[in-house]
Amino acid sequence: MAFPALTTVRAARDIRYGVTTAVPLGAPGRIVNRQAGWGTTTYTVEFNPDPGSTVTLVGLKDSDLQSA
Repeated sequence: MAFPALTTVRAARDIRYGVTTAVPLGAPGRIVNRQAGWGTTTYTVEFNPDPGSTVTLVGLKDSDLQSA
């Protein structure tokens, strides 16, 4: 399922950077960019895992996200 830009989403799983969990399961976020390519769409998402913090991740796929 392709999400349009500026859609509110949640992390569908723990998103890790190495051994560190960058974004926990269910963290709210907003799609700020959508890049369509040959057979796949990737997203740039700003997550707010904790009040007052923002984590921006690039290159996420549909399987990393779920509708909020």
